Amino acid sequence: MVPSISSSPSSIDNPQWVIRISKTFETHLQVDTDLPICIFQVPEPLITENRESYVPKCIGLGPIHHFHTDLYSNQEQLKLATAKTALTPYKISSHFEKTVIENLKQLVPEVRCCYDSFFDVDDDMLAWVFALDGVFLIDILSKVSEGNSLETFEDIVKVENQIPLLVLIETRTALEKHLSGHCNNSFLSNMMVRICETRSPLKFSKRISRLDLDINNRFHLLDCMYHLIVNNNVNAKNQCLRPNFLDDVDLEDVENAVQMASDICPGASAFLQPLLIILKLPWDKIISLVKKMLGENPAVLEIDIPSASELSNVGKIEFCMTPGGIRDVEFDDETHTFYLPILGLKQDSEVILRNLVAYEGLMFKKGTFSNLDFTEYVDLMCGIIDSAKDVRMLREKHIIEGELDDDEIAKLFNGISKSPLKTEEASGLQKTVARVNRYYGNVPRVKVYHFIKKYVLAWWKVIAVVFTLVNLMLLIVQGACQVYECNNGLGFGVVRLLFHVGTEKDVMFGFERT
Repeated sequence: MVPSISSSPSSIDNPQWVIRISKTFETHLQVDTDLPICIFQVPEPLITENRESYVPKCIGLGPIHHFHTDLYSNQEQLKLATAKTALTPYKISSHFEKTVIENLKQLVPEVRCCYDSFFDVDDDMLAWVFALDGVFLIDILSKVSEGNSLETFEDIVKVENQIPLLVLIETRTALEKHLSGHCNNSFLSNMMVRICETRSPLKFSKRISRLDLDINNRFHLLDCMYHLIVNNNVNAKNQCLRPNFLDDVDLEDVENAVQMASDICPGASAFLQPLLIILKLPWDKIISLVKKMLGENPAVLEIDIPSASELSNVGKIEFCMTPGGIRDVEFDDETHTFYLPILGLKQDSEVILRNLVAYEGLMFKKGTFSNLDFTEYVDLMCGIIDSAKDVRMLREKHIIEGELDDDEIAKLFNGISKSPLKTEEASGLQKTVARVNRYYGNVPRVKVYHFIKKYVLAWWKVIAVVFTLVNLMLLIVQGACQVYECNNGLGFGVVRLLFHVGTEKDVMFGFERT
């Protein structure tokens, strides 16, 4: 029988539960850790959208999936065999529990804090789960870092399948100390760097070293990849988008200029003072009020952008790759060039992209992350890629690379739903997208299209509704004529009949009018 990591309320043994929860509670009070909740169960809407990208298919790691019945029977023997092979060089078979398990038991209360779920099992059981899964994960990561392509890699980058780095560090340290008496974390650091560098969907601007990744301050594999991707940039911070032209005007400078002009030419003050008064008006509120009166909604900075082929063919926007990362996405207003980072897509890239987005969103909801940089970048790519034609154009510009074909990439981005999460302030990428939309919206062809859409098509809808109502009325009249055999053209005799207009006898009811 497969053991359960948690029990339903109806199956809980009350006395045993009290013993376990009181012990766990006391231990919890003594835990002093800065580790945030960083391993989550993925929300049901994401699971429904694409279950294969979030739920492990081959290997379940950690307390969330270790004992899942559809994985346990096949994977447990594999984990034991892998552990036996991986531990052979350490000559630890008879000392494993004392060397590794006892150390992990001390960590379990702290590691529990990494999960958003409570596991109603004792620390001994969790220590064995983490030990077995930790040794297995280190072995898999070692093989992947050496260039081996393993089907199980997709599973180990999923949010729910993460193992805290704290567990891997402690397991590796215990083994090395048993073998040689000392240990450092360079092996794990180099391994994580190689994996992130070779499996990341986005290319890095420079070769990453273990100096770029402090695993003592990172939470797990997915967190390592996320921070290396988001913090990869080469340029200065993106320029800010001004809400309106008056933000570029320094009123203090204007006042000084007015004063200087008045000193040089006393008559100039009479003309410049009204200008100063106009500039001091609350134009943001005035513009907002005017838009409200005209029925326009306030502008919202969001990822809403034409496809890459439309931007290129209609807007004459040039796409160019930047060696930087997602924080280097930029639009040059002078050259009309849109700079995007290089995206290298492999067979497992969709799983990695989706789980990075899910992880960032869950950490954002918890308040641990304050930005949604990666989510907004993926939303942007979903916006500019509508078809294989868009992918082909971006591939020609060396913005998209990899082994997936154009149709597969288009399907990938069309299948990812836009994130509902929003930051309080507009991010640099949102402002860049707004600048692209503003430029594209001022293209003559686009302005004509928007005019037709806003006015001509709006009136056409009204005309269509009126035409439909008139047509419906005529059909009713025609039906009435067929019933009452009216001879008048277009059935107007029936109208007169119904409203007793110009008739001497009421044919409908068969009696003379009085």
